[in-house]
Amino acid sequence: MEAKFYNAANVAKRGEYGALAKLKSGDVSWREIWEREFSGEKTADPEKEWQRMEKEGIRLLLRDDADFPASLREAPFPPFGIYVLGEIPALAPFVAVVGTRKATSYGREAARKIAGELSAAGVVIVSGLAMGIDTAAHEGALGGGRTIAVLANGLDRVYPAQNANLAKKILAGGGALISEYPIGSESLPRRFLERNRIISGLSLGVVVVEAPARSGALNTARFALDQNREVFAVPGPVSHSNYVGSHQLLKSGAALATEAADILDALNIEAENPALEKAVQEADGEEGVVLREIQNASFAVGIDKISENTKLQPQAVSRAVTFLALKGLIKEIGGGYTVK
Repeated sequence: MEAKFYNAANVAKRGEYGALAKLKSGDVSWREIWEREFSGEKTADPEKEWQRMEKEGIRLLLRDDADFPASLREAPFPPFGIYVLGEIPALAPFVAVVGTRKATSYGREAARKIAGELSAAGVVIVSGLAMGIDTAAHEGALGGGRTIAVLANGLDRVYPAQNANLAKKILAGGGALISEYPIGSESLPRRFLERNRIISGLSLGVVVVEAPARSGALNTARFALDQNREVFAVPGPVSHSNYVGSHQLLKSGAALATEAADILDALNIEAENPALEKAVQEADGEEGVVLREIQNASFAVGIDKISENTKLQPQAVSRAVTFLALKGLIKEIGGGYTVK
């Protein structure tokens, strides 16, 4: 089992990405690496370390596993494996919301609002579980959606400890805690920088809410640019030192964001419409057939085309379209119809 030997090698190398990269070359397997480098030493025992990990309820996804996030796999310097508590949501866009730990009330409210709006649109919020902006972003997402926290330590403990309850809420809400470090790993200063590439690598874009001139959030933005991701910045008071970095990002070409719509439009993410989905599920008869046909069309579709595809008479389609429009479920564009 490759994952078992990778985990043991990761433990033996204390989670050092550079050390692991030197060992992993070509098509050599982690089992071969273990037998070559560690089998004669008193280092981490693959079986015992695996049992320790499983006891904590932690899964390990290697880079080649089908469940390993594709966006992270394709980013520069992806981790060889990620440890996961909870579930990484599938088939949903990810957007990172990050910022300073020493956030103002203005910044925390902005992060909570934007994360909440994005979450309501079906976006999974990614952040780092730190105090300040990260905490506000996770809290905003939990208002009705899911969120992922990327940690700079092993998943056998939560850092900072003040966010232990927030971590539990993230898991209860269908989200996940992620780390590239094996259990027992401490949150060393350099690991916060290393984990930032995972935050941006998971995401379609990075939203910097509040960043001083020196901020880990700016490092995340730089990683995002290297990974060909979109970078957004929320403006703040021009004289406030907490926004010097944010405003510099805007001067350098980052997109300005004051609400979720700015981000959704730039990333071409179509917001989910729970009311519409409920209406589609509940609609029956001719209205249901027509509504589902309009929803599934990739462009505004006319009555004749709806009639052709559904085998309903044009008069029946026209009648259904009228009632669906009155209910506010569809709209007319250029002689055709699309969902609102």
